[in-house]
Amino acid sequence: MSTPTIHVLGVSAAEETFSSIEDKSSASPHLRLHARIAIHNQDGHFDQVKIRLQGAIRSTIGSRVAVEKLNPSTEVLSALAFKPAYSASRQLTEEQHLDFSCPLPSSAPTRGARKNKSSCHGDGDVDGFMPSMSLTGSTYITRVTAIRDRHLVEGRCDVVYQLEAEFVHSASGHVVRRLSCPVDVSSLHTPLQVEVSSNEQSGSLKQMAKPQRRSLRYFGSHLQPEVSVSMPQKLGFIVSDSSRLATGCRRLTIPVSVNVRLPPNARRQAQSLLSDSLKCSIKTQWFTRRVFSTGSSAVESMVRSDTVSTQKLALTLPPPYNSTLVDSSYTTQMELNLLLPESATHPSISTDLLSISYTLDLVMKFEMSNDDNVKTAYNAEFSLPVTLRTAKPAAILSRCTFDPLLGYIEEDLQYAPPPYIY
Repeated sequence: MSTPTIHVLGVSAAEETFSSIEDKSSASPHLRLHARIAIHNQDGHFDQVKIRLQGAIRSTIGSRVAVEKLNPSTEVLSALAFKPAYSASRQLTEEQHLDFSCPLPSSAPTRGARKNKSSCHGDGDVDGFMPSMSLTGSTYITRVTAIRDRHLVEGRCDVVYQLEAEFVHSASGHVVRRLSCPVDVSSLHTPLQVEVSSNEQSGSLKQMAKPQRRSLRYFGSHLQPEVSVSMPQKLGFIVSDSSRLATGCRRLTIPVSVNVRLPPNARRQAQSLLSDSLKCSIKTQWFTRRVFSTGSSAVESMVRSDTVSTQKLALTLPPPYNSTLVDSSYTTQMELNLLLPESATHPSISTDLLSISYTLDLVMKFEMSNDDNVKTAYNAEFSLPVTLRTAKPAAILSRCTFDPLLGYIEEDLQYAPPPYIY
């Protein structure tokens, strides 16, 4: 048997197969690695091929090294699965191919992540997967000598994958040949689902906006309209925005609903509210925290990196509408189109050696007029710990838009990723 070769074709998302409808409804998609083995002149020295895909987190800080293995995946294939290869010059060649796929290894979450998994696990997300990555940083080590001093040490954390194939003669158990190749899944282009980490089961977030103090000086609190801001707990999907920017930025669109409840006998204010548009100024801050360690509780065995990306927006909301003529509550909607930094390309991770977490802060300021056309300002602040998960690539993603005549409607947006996302 001549020297065989193995190479990776790509990664795709596929549903697990289940026997009952109940099991299928609770299924989550899994990322699968596609690869090919090519051999020449198969002579019967083996009858099985054992495939093993392994992953590991390797953390190095100074002289300390720690390795955390991911849950491996294995496949056993028959030699009869090899198919002859065809070429344009010769219809039949001596080369044979074996195309196969196996699930990507997943990480075992930490204890704290297991507790929150049931409360923030979304539909259609790929849980426990982490892409290939390499993080670097530094920390200080304090050495107690004759003079107390601090030394800077470098740290590095890598998430690596290795694909192995063993050609086995099953009767004797003899391994005829071994193949291996590194696997890089860092160029993952599936969307990331963003969900607020919360124990609430309502599915939405709501907060009352507070009027500024100068507004309270002119009007009593009982004359002030009540303004509330709400958004879904599943904020949306982070997708690449290569059409607008040639950088690593990604885009997140968040639908936001604003409700205004007017005080009694505020007809003039209602007419003004229906004819005018609310103005909103927004300041967003996206915090990324990356921590890797060597497993020890000592400070010098941990490297921490915190980054923040700030964006300011100024929006004019459509005039609020009243769905019922009896109630004095008016509603309008807007979409926050956020450009996220390159640090938002990795899903949230929580293992013994590596942790990546995100927080989204939103500060909103609304301006509206009262009966005397005096501007009143309201402030609403959100500090949202968010979880990013690799979502299943879908042919159609749902998107909500606001139509001036029809109100808040939902339309289908075509999103077609390639069959392989490697």
